[in-house]
Amino acid sequence: MRDRDPFLDIDFDALYREQRRKSSFRERSPGDWDRRAAARSRGEKNSDYARQLLARLDLAGVRTVLDVGCGSGNLALPLARRVRRVHALDFSAEMLRLLRARARTEGVRNVTTHRRAWADDWKRIPRADLVLCSRAMDVDDLRAALEKMTAHARRRCCLTMHAGATFLNPDVYRALRRPVVPRPGYVYAVNVLYQMGIRTRVDFLHTTGGLIYDSPEQFVEGIRWRLGSLTPAEERRLQAYYRALPRGADGKTRYRHDFVWALLTWEPPPR
Repeated sequence: MRDRDPFLDIDFDALYREQRRKSSFRERSPGDWDRRAAARSRGEKNSDYARQLLARLDLAGVRTVLDVGCGSGNLALPLARRVRRVHALDFSAEMLRLLRARARTEGVRNVTTHRRAWADDWKRIPRADLVLCSRAMDVDDLRAALEKMTAHARRRCCLTMHAGATFLNPDVYRALRRPVVPRPGYVYAVNVLYQMGIRTRVDFLHTTGGLIYDSPEQFVEGIRWRLGSLTPAEERRLQAYYRALPRGADGKTRYRHDFVWALLTWEPPPR
């Protein structure tokens, strides 16, 4: 009789939920993303993250893609030019509206949108050769989400999750003068997949993120959107931090932050 793998007895899903509960980063609702959609869409254009991820995706034998947490289509639209059909899924109605508008402008006609959240019923969501979730694994039940991705994939799944400790420049935390507890990272997903009997390949993307802000108040609102409420003293320190940021040739102030993203790739078990 073979010995049982003791690694299978660790409840990584519970550990994930506990780390998520402790995290300083607040949860965002569909309404939050609706209000953020236009700014996020502008900020993602010409993204080095999108270019790197698209270059890494294995599209061999892929005719259909399910893009989970598709946003305004920064991956869905270029993928639609390379495959037969993209199913773009998001819980934000405004993100999907922007995606459809961009598709019309760019003459892309093979993208179908689906308004769904992770916890919704996906019975009517078609299976696809590739199921992609890019920086959108913001879920309470990690195992259920990974099972959903795997069940909808014919050939492979690709997932990106943060590989660092923070979603903000460390200088921002120094300006805040408070400890910031990170969200659970990719290691939890690797371990949960292992317990599902799946060995995942892990690669890393090194990218630069950030946005252009028009005022100190707008910058502070961007930090508040990530962390929630701020004290008046924190707001003043963040405004001072913003005023010291470099300006581009166009006179606009740019906030930049280097990121490391883990790219997890796995194949679904035979059905």
